[in-house]
Amino acid sequence: MILAAAPDRVQERATMRLVELSTAKGVAVWVNPEMVSHVAPADGAGSSMYGDNNIRSGTKIFFAQGSALEVRESLQETTARLSA
Repeated sequence: MILAAAPDRVQERATMRLVELSTAKGVAVWVNPEMVSHVAPADGAGSSMYGDNNIRSGTKIFFAQGSALEVRESLQETTARLSA
């Protein structure tokens, strides 16, 4: 009887890139950029002639499955982090 040894197989694990952002309350959250469908200014975020009217949230992130998350970072900063 001849026994054949199984070839050595190295299991490759898929890696997931996560980006750290902050919620409107300052709590750290981790976002997988592959799950993001698009980003937009947060509801009510922006500037008025009297200054920023909502400094607690700057960007709303929309995910592929339909959920959304508001983060404190600006739209430009969020886009840069997700694209890096």
